[in-house]
Amino acid sequence: MEFRSKFGQWIAEVTLRKTPLVVMLLLTTLIGLGSQLTNFRLDASADSLLLENDPSLTAYRQTYLEYGSDDYLFLLFEPQDELFTQNNLDELAKLQEQIVELEQVSSVTSILDIPLFDPNETDIFTVEGKSTTLRAGDFDLTEAKAILVNNPIYRNLIISEKGSLTALQINLDTPDSLRNAIRTMTEFQVKHANTVLNESLLLEQQRLRAQVKQENQIFAAKTESTIKQLRKIIAQGPENVRLFLGGVPMIANDLMNYVQSDLTVFGSLIVVVLLLILTLIFRKLLWILLPLTICVFSVVAMTGLLGLLDWPATVISSNFIALLLIMTMSLVIHLIVRFRELSLQTPEQPLAQRITDTLSSMFVPCLFTALTTMVAFGSLVVSDIRPVKDFGIMMSIGLALAFSIAFISFPILVKLTYRKGNEKQLASRLTEFTSALGRWTLGNSRLIFSISIIIGVFAVSGLFKLTVDNRFIDYFRSHTEIHQGMKTIDEQLGGTTPIDIVINTEKLIPQPEPDEFSEGFDEFDDNNEKVPTAFTQNGAAKLAQIQSYLEQYDVTGKVLSLTSSFRLLNSLNGGKPLDDFLLGLFYKRMSPDISRQLISPYINDDGTQVHYSIRMIDSHPQLKRDEFIESLHEYFQNDLNLTSEDYAITGMFVLYNNMLSSLFDSQIKTIATVFLAILTMFIFIFRSVALAILGLIPNALAAAMVLGAMGWFGIPLDMMTIMIAAIAIGIGVDNTIHYIFRFRREFSSRANYEACVQACHDSIGKALYYTSLTVIAGFSILVFSNFIPTIYFGLLTSVAMGTALLANLTLLPRLLLLFKPKIPAV
Repeated sequence: MEFRSKFGQWIAEVTLRKTPLVVMLLLTTLIGLGSQLTNFRLDASADSLLLENDPSLTAYRQTYLEYGSDDYLFLLFEPQDELFTQNNLDELAKLQEQIVELEQVSSVTSILDIPLFDPNETDIFTVEGKSTTLRAGDFDLTEAKAILVNNPIYRNLIISEKGSLTALQINLDTPDSLRNAIRTMTEFQVKHANTVLNESLLLEQQRLRAQVKQENQIFAAKTESTIKQLRKIIAQGPENVRLFLGGVPMIANDLMNYVQSDLTVFGSLIVVVLLLILTLIFRKLLWILLPLTICVFSVVAMTGLLGLLDWPATVISSNFIALLLIMTMSLVIHLIVRFRELSLQTPEQPLAQRITDTLSSMFVPCLFTALTTMVAFGSLVVSDIRPVKDFGIMMSIGLALAFSIAFISFPILVKLTYRKGNEKQLASRLTEFTSALGRWTLGNSRLIFSISIIIGVFAVSGLFKLTVDNRFIDYFRSHTEIHQGMKTIDEQLGGTTPIDIVINTEKLIPQPEPDEFSEGFDEFDDNNEKVPTAFTQNGAAKLAQIQSYLEQYDVTGKVLSLTSSFRLLNSLNGGKPLDDFLLGLFYKRMSPDISRQLISPYINDDGTQVHYSIRMIDSHPQLKRDEFIESLHEYFQNDLNLTSEDYAITGMFVLYNNMLSSLFDSQIKTIATVFLAILTMFIFIFRSVALAILGLIPNALAAAMVLGAMGWFGIPLDMMTIMIAAIAIGIGVDNTIHYIFRFRREFSSRANYEACVQACHDSIGKALYYTSLTVIAGFSILVFSNFIPTIYFGLLTSVAMGTALLANLTLLPRLLLLFKPKIPAV
């Protein structure tokens, strides 16, 4: 302890004695890191929200390689009048022509190009020769509308059930380099799925992941450019048509835009709020500009370091600038309050001595508060979610930088800017709040314990009501384009979030006897191509059974599979199901174009797998991701007698659900890690087990209250609220450390518990109040975000910090007075 205090004194002496050298080193470091600011970037891609080593990710990539990706966009086209007028179709054609010219667009599917035919005059073998399109203009529009809304493939996919709106499906060109990188990574994962990787294989895995990540970033950058071009086209579109952009790539892109906006806007707003708070507290220009300057130093250094390391911020870690500003400000306020306190007590002392005394007395408590907060953020590494881990490490490094910069910059800036003149005692309701609270605390023991017990019961009961987030659409305010676009697609075009199911055909459909299936085909066999078992009546019935099961759910939107194609073919066969002979004959004689549209997306080349593509209605109020996926597993295993190796359920819907399902485990592991680590540190810091336990109770109560409130008010755990408990404890214990340190110092001069409590409230209590007020005000700014998880994060963290402050200024002193633990000497 004494050594650390002397270390603080040594820092002050060095910075004051060798100010020019220290200033030069500090500026050189800041300029060097500041030069890397342009390299700082954000990664809001869907991959950044996935679990590490998720087996479903490998299955997802295998499906991606075999059946194509979900990298397509929807442009909703909803005219104010009837869709099927020549004028509206001409406008749709103009939009399609403009979009297909974009560099990244490989093709655009619209109702203008869907084959139209009269079922009464066409059969499965003459459909190509007797079909036309709306683009050709040879079909009555009323009749065309009836055909399209009854098409089992395109209805609720690119045309609504009532035919009132349509959509252009914009297929993006996936670079060969990206596909090859994913293929190599997938082959590696499949090959080593059940083996422990040695050092060389781990390095190879890292290399392959980095390659996939790099290719995804290049693809995301191109997609962002394409979306900007599409929005320019939309802005110049027809006035009487409502146009909305949708699709998974747009969600990822808009998410990144929200993150970038929040990073810029809220970083600036927090500076303004901090400026106002400092003005209210200190009312002196020096104590307003000095802490803001140190905050800017910390943010520039950390952001530049991230740019230098090419370490992008994600959706989760995007608020690190706001957090770093708040944490640095909290640290500097403690130094200012202590400096002013010394200046009021001994105004005759030289400035250098007051600076030295400030650093030597505050170094140990500030160091331990920084360390405990770093431990709280560091505990996030136990999560299985990579962005959560990165955020924990990022904030731990940022706090270390902030602490170093604060203790080097503070003595220099005070020396260079402080002018002679006595500090004035600030007297107002704001500054006297803690003193009044101290007097109230001493006289209201029963009330404080009663309220604490009530809060504890409220918290514990609410914990059992905690739920995990379910609907991605709930992440965005209802007035935003992304929310409205997703809702329209969900309600009228078959859903937003994709899910894929791949089933082993051999296990699903028994192989027919050779003579049963091949009889009668000799005269048609002009090649040796084998007809898959899916192209039998038994196979078609089995696939239809699964399709019907999937379509029965209210939360499933459009379901596409071979059954969808068979339904279309049946309509061309007079509404009667095709028999084995016709199915086999169609399979052997279909053209490549028909195969590409109706068959290839739903069965692999050798017929050993069938593929179901489902779009989930993300905005459905009854959507429960985990329950839905579990019901699918039960159906496949219990009703279809398949094993887990015979099928795969994957897609972004599943991958995101796996991440959400890990939140409960991550929350438990994170909180347990934080409590254990901080309790251990408290024992070391306070040199007393009793003080350590008593100091942890108020912060545990604050964290539990926030989680309990989330349960009671139906606020789900999501990728950001998972961190609130750990952060609340980590920041809240700063108050505990400062309070108990000051209590020990007061107790060494007056061995009276009640007097020490009031003395703490009159001195360090003010600093705790100021810093907590700063933290609360800073986090409150986040409620103005358009990203709902950020709103909850800001609001709940503010509540947690307010509760922690009150608990540390009421419950903690009452516990000290109740148990009267032995107070070690300072």
